[in-house]
Amino acid sequence: MSDPPTSPSTVRGARTRLKSLLSHHGGRETAQGATLLIYHRVGGRTIDELDVSTSNFTRHLDLLDSHDVVSLDTALDRLDAGDARPTVVLTFDDGFEDVHSNAWPLLRERGVPFTVYLASAFVARPMRWEASTAKGSVGTGMTWSQLAEMVDSGLCTIGNHTHRHVPPEGLTAEELDDCSSSIRRHLGVTPTHFTYPWGIPVPEMEPALRERFRSASSGVLGRNLPGTDPLRLARVPVRRTDPDAFFAAKLVGALGPERAYATMVRVGKAVGLRG
Repeated sequence: MSDPPTSPSTVRGARTRLKSLLSHHGGRETAQGATLLIYHRVGGRTIDELDVSTSNFTRHLDLLDSHDVVSLDTALDRLDAGDARPTVVLTFDDGFEDVHSNAWPLLRERGVPFTVYLASAFVARPMRWEASTAKGSVGTGMTWSQLAEMVDSGLCTIGNHTHRHVPPEGLTAEELDDCSSSIRRHLGVTPTHFTYPWGIPVPEMEPALRERFRSASSGVLGRNLPGTDPLRLARVPVRRTDPDAFFAAKLVGALGPERAYATMVRVGKAVGLRG
């Protein structure tokens, strides 16, 4: 007789307990340079690891009160000037509507700058793309009017995330230009920052990226110091099961727990366990 399936709540609890343990045995590092945090959804009420609850996001902002949270351009300006003082940049991938509904009111109230990397084909449409692994109900993209509201506030930077959220093998100059053209047409701004869909760098596309953008980032884990190639920025993921101590460790430069957790997830997937 086979074992009964593990419930989602049991899996989430196990992840949180593991991260709590790792956060207390992560060693000490000193934060320097720019830490780019990766969010996707906020308060979408799914079981997806990339869907952070609104209450957790509120606590994240509380923890960030004691840190220097700046816009992406400000962070890059400081790195260009050789300034290694620690900064934090909030980034939101894809353009989910729940970011506007649940994160935006909190960000606006506190005056926190942030970047939305927009997959422009999904504005006001279901956020479903080829080979998407999202769990739970499909979210909807923000409308152009919602995006304009955030951009007009001066707090939101819009970045390019390709038009159709293509996988690495589908990344082309046309995808970049279709996204930028759509953003320019609807919002009156030209994106100068890009992040790779799926978080996977495509080295052969770097010449095209350098022609179009000030920066490009990926899902490669790390902080960014003066001298970092701005077309190869690292970022730090944020997930729904991150306990406060695990999240806070990322802000002070202690990425050991995150690296250890990512390694465990890769090993688990390799042997057939659920990620």
